Amino acid sequence: MKTIPLSGLLWLITLACLGQTVKEMEHTAKLKEKIALACKLTDKDQIKRMQQLHQTLFKKIDKTIEEPTSYELVFDNADSTLSKDLFDFIQFERLCCPWLNFQLTYQPGEGPVSLKMGNSVETKEMVYLVMELDKLPKPR
Repeated sequence: MKTIPLSGLLWLITLACLGQTVKEMEHTAKLKEKIALACKLTDKDQIKRMQQLHQTLFKKIDKTIEEPTSYELVFDNADSTLSKDLFDFIQFERLCCPWLNFQLTYQPGEGPVSLKMGNSVETKEMVYLVMELDKLPKPR
């Protein structure tokens, strides 16, 4: 019998409460394991900075666009630190998630900036899990 760590068990219980089937929970657990195994980000200072970037950037997202193989995060009001934070975010995520495709787009003038992540159905699922996109603003 395979033992599940307590944190993993709590994760599975939480997902069960949210209506996921056992098969979906197993799939989610396998994806999380793949992500953890792929992550090459080990320096504690880098991990801390990446977590700060997640919190800072994700507060600035105005909308998310779900596409068949990716998610696009749109920033309507780019401030002076957005570009640097996005570049840092991509650099850290490339270390942590080497399988992930990033596309950064700047619209003309003062237009929105968007970050697209993913390039397949599986990577789209991983983006959703890693980036906790369920906590972001819903598409308008």
